Amino acid sequence: MKRLVLRAALPALLLTLSACGNSEEPESPPPDSGVQDSGVPDAGAPDSGVPDSGVPDAGLQDAGAPDAGVPDAGLQDAGAPDAGEPDAGTPDAGEPDAGTPDAGAPDAGPVNACLPDNTPPSLASSTHLHFIIDTSGSMRELLQVVNSQHSEFFNITTNGCDNPRLDAFSINRGWNPATAYPVTDTGTGLGSDQGFPLLFQDSKFYGYMYWTDTSTPASQWDSKEQACQSQVPDWNTSRTTDYTRCLTCLSTKGFYKLPEATARDTAPLQNPDFIFWGRFLNFNPPKYVSVKAVLKSIIKDLQRVRVGISIFAPNTSPSLSTLLQPQSPSCQELTGDANAFASYRATQIDAINTLQFNTGTPLAWSLLNVGYYFSSSDDIYRTQFNFGSNYNYPAGFLNPPLDSPGRSVCWSCQSPKVILITDGEPSGDNMSAQMADRLRTVNGGPVYCPDTLPCQSGTSASSRDKGANATNVLDDSPIYYLDDVAKMLYEKDLQRNTPPQIGDFDTTGQQHVTTYTVGFGINSNLLRHTAEVGGGLYYTADDGYSLKQALLDIINYRVHPSP
Repeated sequence: MKRLVLRAALPALLLTLSACGNSEEPESPPPDSGVQDSGVPDAGAPDSGVPDSGVPDAGLQDAGAPDAGVPDAGLQDAGAPDAGEPDAGTPDAGEPDAGTPDAGAPDAGPVNACLPDNTPPSLASSTHLHFIIDTSGSMRELLQVVNSQHSEFFNITTNGCDNPRLDAFSINRGWNPATAYPVTDTGTGLGSDQGFPLLFQDSKFYGYMYWTDTSTPASQWDSKEQACQSQVPDWNTSRTTDYTRCLTCLSTKGFYKLPEATARDTAPLQNPDFIFWGRFLNFNPPKYVSVKAVLKSIIKDLQRVRVGISIFAPNTSPSLSTLLQPQSPSCQELTGDANAFASYRATQIDAINTLQFNTGTPLAWSLLNVGYYFSSSDDIYRTQFNFGSNYNYPAGFLNPPLDSPGRSVCWSCQSPKVILITDGEPSGDNMSAQMADRLRTVNGGPVYCPDTLPCQSGTSASSRDKGANATNVLDDSPIYYLDDVAKMLYEKDLQRNTPPQIGDFDTTGQQHVTTYTVGFGINSNLLRHTAEVGGGLYYTADDGYSLKQALLDIINYRVHPSP
């Protein structure tokens, strides 16, 4: 597999990535839209764009926002799992990826050839985004815990503090125990968001997973001596060697595991025998900390946009996801003021601060609900797609009337960018046989990942999306329908009305959804294929910095042509 690595010491380069799937050849990039690095401290890392040419910005303004993660040392492909090489969230340059960025240059806004002639300029130059945020319990974990296998993470930690994943992360990102790293979430200063100085305290020490998903985690120990004396039995008699090793590990690497410590893979996950220095947790924070900080820093700087947010819901919820924030501002507000989103930034940032991470990972149902939100009415799903009673039509995702300024789609031929950020494969995402049959009918057949890049939850054929019997769709895995949903939302018209014109909205043309996927700490064939058939791009990210760069690339990427 080909891997591209762009070192932090190199000057900024334009990187043309390879095309794949049904994307078209890259077009000549437009001049830079004025999108700068969105306030991420450079630290020698290349910017995401070229010098500003003064073209109106359709994405982010530089507001000097602090970096939401550790600066990444370079670009990695989106193919093989990261072996410790820092990742800049860029689609694979050798493996087939889900699309073709336009030569790496930021984009001046969506190009929509079928916009009506009377479309206000403020609408024509705006970008419409909808984030689906993974709020599963695994987001509480460190990025180096793979597939929530905590026991494996403990087992590969030997000699107190030799852990190949943590060591690779530290080496590649320049861990220095003498550096007091700032807290990841310093706040945006908007609304009530003033940051979280207790996440984490530099001089404190924390037991494994005791931080749960809170923004004010309590420390377990005030010093490394206190931590080691607390957890090393007979520390001052028969186990002085372990005690000395504990002190050394915490002082140099920032973590220490008691030799006999073991972990569970199910709750409760807290374990005081794996100790972390608060300084190291600021350098390498749990995923939920980075995701919240990155999204807030992105939203703080967005301009000329409409933005909505969905999150996963607990398995007890019939809809399995929740519309946290509807598309804002309204079409009417955006018509009058291209920068009307400024009035909604604080509200959306405050909403992100309320997130709790305790759900499963219902990927397909969450995207299906967003597609329902971007449909003209429940008639699309109920009648046009013939879902009937197999879908529950959640009231929270019902699109306002088409003549309402708060409707989900503002103009003809609009393609909102849905950006799915997740750290895992689907769970609690079962699709009934009847609903699966409806999806296959709408799509003209089942949607499977390619045999060379299979989608599966285990090693057996029965765990694959295709099932053990390739000629019998009835034994397909019930949880691998995210790509089926993405294909349907990309290829089908979601907005219809008779007559086509209703108020100031013309439903003529095709209104569809483009799906982009970001694997945070995971390289997933399902996410890759979902972006490919959903008209978007697939990114991987291995820290807060690369997550932010991936989102910036998506926001400023030129919209794909309609299928």
